[in-house]
Formats: sequence, structure tokens, C-alpha cells
Amino acid sequence: MNNTFIFIRHAKTLVDKDVPIDDWILTKEGEQQANSLAESSNFDDADILISSEEQKSFLTLVPLSKKLGKDIIKIKELGEIQRPNSEKLTLKEYEDMKTKVFKNLNFTDHGWETANHALSRFKQTINNIDSIYQNKIIIICAHGTVMTLFFADLQNKLDNLFSRWHGLEFGASGIVKDGKVLKDIV
Repeated sequence: MNNTFIFIRHAKTLVDKDVPIDDWILTKEGEQQANSLAESSNFDDADILISSEEQKSFLTLVPLSKKLGKDIIKIKELGEIQRPNSEKLTLKEYEDMKTKVFKNLNFTDHGWETANHALSRFKQTINNIDSIYQNKIIIICAHGTVMTLFFADLQNKLDNLFSRWHGLEFGASGIVKDGKVLKDIV
């Protein structure tokens, strides 16, 4: 990696069982988190802003985009572990699925993508982005599961993933340069 990547987990999300997860928006608190990210000077040197196609990630970067006068590039492959119909699961069923996919990276049920596949997809996308740009500061706004996997993989900490994911706060950020974690996202 020749670029510096700043990864940001999207801000707090409004859970709405009547809306597909990919279309969930931010809560009022999440909007405040997004505004706080923009107000912070931590991201002022960013050259490129990229989010997944999911609304919650895009909306997290909107205030920063306005502040910096930069467009947000949306990349589908930076999306969360694919979890069709998760909005139909109870909170307990959802948490149980998260536990299972973190304990067995090849586990799937309810049509969910395996954690290994999600990690591979996410890593390949970051490598592709890295090959396009040279010596840039790139902000990636994405999701808890894929970033938990990505940061754990870079640090050879793929054990106890559920605990790492559970400790990952909305709006948290981490930094990766030259394939090394300079600041853990958890």
C-alpha cells in the first residue's frame, strides 16, 4: 500500500425493520456524529472520500464532503457482509448470526455471505483502490463486520472477532499505511 487509508465506521444507524438494511439512514445521534467527524481537523488532509453504496456510510461522509469540497465515490464492494433479509431477524437471531460468522469464517445461513468471502472482497477492493492512486490520503467509510475482519487480519488477530466487533463504536476510525495498522479501529 502506497497510500494512507483512514477507515471510518459509519455513524449510528436508525434501525427500521420495514426498510432493507442497505437503505437504513442515520439517527439524530448519527447525524451529530457525522457532523463531529467533519468539524474535527483529523480528516482535513484527505484527498479522496470513498464510501460503500449503503446509505449509512454515504451519509456519514456528507458533512465532511461539504466541508472539504470533495465528492464521495461510492463502491459497492466496500459494503457490509451480505446479509439478505436480516431486517426480518430478531435482534437475538441477528446477534447469534454475528457470533457464528465470527467463530467460523466459512459459516453461512439465511443466505449470508461467509466472513471469509466478505474479507476477501473487502481486501481486494482496498488493493484495487491502492493501485489507482499514488501517495494519497484516502478515507474509506464502511461497516463494522468487514472492518473488524480487515483490521484483525492485518494484525493476525482473527481470534475473538466477536469481541472486537462488539467493541467497535459508530464513527470510530483507524489508519493503515503500507499494509500496517498505525491506529487500530477498535
